[in-house]
This record gives sequence, structure tokens and C-alpha cells, in this order.
Amino acid sequence: MTSKPIKSSNKLLTFDANKVTNIKLVWDIEELRSQDNHENSKEHTIGDEEDETGDENGPVSFHPTFSHQIFVDEIVQGYEPCKIDIYMGAGSLTPYIHTNYTLQSKNLTNVEGELLKVFSKQDPPISKQSFYEYIEEKEKLFKPVGKKIHEYTIIDKETGEETEYEVYFGRITDQTVFRYHEKLQIFVLWYIDGSSYIWTDDPNWDIFFIFEKRIIDGEKRYGITGYSTIYNFYHHPEQTRARISQYLILPPYQRMGHGKYLFNSIYQYYKTNDGFYGPVYDVTIEDPADEFNLLRNYVDLKNIIDDKLFDNVVLDLNANNKLLFEEIRKKLLIPYKQSKICLEIYLFSKLLGTPLSDPIYTEYRITIKKRLFKQNIGDSEQIEKIKQQVAEENEENLLLEQQELQELQDIENEKNGTNIKVQINKESITPPEPEKSKKEIEKDRLEEILRLYQELEYNYLKTLSSLNLTTK
Repeated sequence: MTSKPIKSSNKLLTFDANKVTNIKLVWDIEELRSQDNHENSKEHTIGDEEDETGDENGPVSFHPTFSHQIFVDEIVQGYEPCKIDIYMGAGSLTPYIHTNYTLQSKNLTNVEGELLKVFSKQDPPISKQSFYEYIEEKEKLFKPVGKKIHEYTIIDKETGEETEYEVYFGRITDQTVFRYHEKLQIFVLWYIDGSSYIWTDDPNWDIFFIFEKRIIDGEKRYGITGYSTIYNFYHHPEQTRARISQYLILPPYQRMGHGKYLFNSIYQYYKTNDGFYGPVYDVTIEDPADEFNLLRNYVDLKNIIDDKLFDNVVLDLNANNKLLFEEIRKKLLIPYKQSKICLEIYLFSKLLGTPLSDPIYTEYRITIKKRLFKQNIGDSEQIEKIKQQVAEENEENLLLEQQELQELQDIENEKNGTNIKVQINKESITPPEPEKSKKEIEKDRLEEILRLYQELEYNYLKTLSSLNLTTK
């Protein structure tokens, strides 16, 4: 369906870049031919709008979530109608950009120019004819980059159809891996907010890829499904701390279970293979989003339960579990802090249905709320010291500003023969906000902790539900 403009004034037309951009992964030439036939038939149907799914035999189409790193304010301006189709070989990621619009305004967004800035410099988009030829003749020759480390099968719950997937590992120092990743990383701009490119072949970078495997015309074909980048940090004395940096399952493959397979593939690889500096000490995460935390909690807790490592824990978060957490780290590469989170979730499963007045449940809630307070609010005395320091700095800045104003006025006085003085009035320049009483501040803090705790229990319940641990 053609996207409607956000506004139209004096032929200044603006569109939501995410809505008018369609990303299409193409497996073979028949998908393109089917799509062309579908679009040609539409041209002869007067007044009939294109449906959102398009031709079911054509390539799967999906939209970006973000485009602010490509188009300013995620806006494409100056065209009507506006449609941007970005085709990529399903495996090779060979790109072709097709734009469909009629010029309507002089205030134009340079669509192709802005997109070319973020595509691979070694393998930039090609023409339509070249793309069609590539898909017909060369896409079938694509083979996954790196070394195959795992394979698995996912069964469609509705159709019962089985699809095979393979996981590959590569280091960015491998030029084949580096070049492929250069084409692949445009997806992080579209789907990971605030992400950035990896332009260097820094040897500390590892990459894990998932590829779907299909049989087309009796031949194996591969298409990208998802990937993760890992940075290797040095850990004393001769070990590696692997940190997951970017982690993405492409939209057509989300909600199918690929996230857990990729996560476990990372764990399994590092259990038996060294990182850049030596054996892997643990696997950490860089600034995980809430959705990723849910995945991580699910995978980690399931692995701990499968290894029966929580079988003998007591229902007390204040118990000394250092030896247990160290065992979990050595066996499963789960960091100490994450093991504590998994223990909180596990103990919560044991307390489901317990009255709030139960002393064990009460102590559980208090312990977690103390942790949340420390993590999100910190020591109250230290906070007051910081606030006082900021207030003093603001006052000093005010005095300096007043001095500068008086110097300027003195120059004017000398010119005009006057003797005007600048009045120093702090309140007139920066009127202070009414301060909250200590009681009000403490009330706000407690309400915030209660909110955070309710959110935490909700997320813990989601994890337990996915593990079928919500019933006692």
C-alpha cells in the first residue's frame, strides 16, 4: 500500500522513512519474476491499491525500525508517491536500490545519496539489470563465511514443516568475514537503536552467523538469519572475557527461537575454544536492552537448571553462594552478577502462591528492593553531597557572569559619562525551584523502588512462564 504523506503544504511532502522503506531478501530469480508479474497486473487495475503483503511468491518484505542514522528525523521529503525498495541477495547480501516516486518539490531528500553512505564501500548497490543477472546466475553459488560450528532444525507449529539452520563462527581478521560483515552491518542501523559500525579489522572481534538452508532446484542455498559480534577483552592472567556487542535476528525470523540457539552456540564455542587472549573466563553483555535481558535470563536459567546447579540452594538470597556462582561461571561461562539474577528468578518460582506475609517471601522482597535502591538511587548522603556541590558551582558561575556584565557596563559608562552599576540579584536570574522536603524525597524514592520491583517481578514471571515453571 502506498504510504500517505505526513503533511502536504506548498508541495512540501514528507514521509516516514521507516514506513516507505521495504527491505527484501531474494533467494532466486523466480521471486523477482513473480513480483514483476504481480506489479504489472496491478498497473492494469484502475483504482486498486496494492495490498500490504504483495505477491506471496515474491521476496518477503519488511520495514526498518529505525532510520535516523540515514535520514534526518527519519523523514524522506519531496516525493509523491514515495516508495523505497532495497533488494538484497538472501545470502550474498548483494544490494540493489529501487525508488518509485514522482518529483513534486524542490526540497528533496537525496535518497540514493544518503543510502550509499551507509552501504558497503567494497560492495555498493548495483543496477537493476546487474542485480537480476546476479540473482539468476551467482546467488546460488553463495556459501556461508567462517567455520560451521552448529546446526539445528525448527518446526513450524502450524504447518509442521522443518527448516534447517547452520551457525558459523569467524574472526574479523579473516578478510572474507570482514567483507561479508561490511555488507551485513547495515541491519544494525535499521534495528538496533544507537548502534555503530565496525570499520576496523581489530583482531579482538569475533562474529557468529546464522544461515537458513534451503534446497532450491536440487541445490543447497543459504540465506542470512541473524548474527552477533563479540569483543574479546583481556582478563588476568591469560584469559579472555568475551563481551556480546551486537545481537540481531532479522525480522522475518524473529519469535521462532533463533535467539536461544545463537546464544547457546556462543557459549558452546567458547567452552571449548580460546578467545583472543586465551581461555574464555565468562561471557558478558554490552548494555543489553530489556528484550535481550529476557532472552539472556531464559537461556542462562535453563542451562543452570539443566545442569542441576540450583538443586540444593536454600530459599535465602542472603546465603553465601560464592562457591556455587564460581562453579556456574566455570561450567557455563555465566558471570557472577548474572548468576545472582538467575537465582532470584529461580527462588521466585519457589515462592509463587506464597502469602505476602510469609517471612521468607518478605525477606526475599526486601533483599531485592535493597539491591534496586543501591543500583538506581545509591547512597543518600553521597547524593546530597553531589547536589550541594552542583549548587555551589552554579552560584560561582552566577558571580562570574555578573562580573562580566559589569565589565561591559563599565565600558558603556566610560563612553557615555554615566555610572550605572549592575545589580547582583541571583534570584532574578535563576529563580530556585522549590525544594522538596526530606519526607517527600524519600516518598518519591520508595515509589520508584516499588515500581522497579513490580516491573522486575513481571519480567521474572515471563521468564518462568517460558520455562514452564509458573506452577508449583
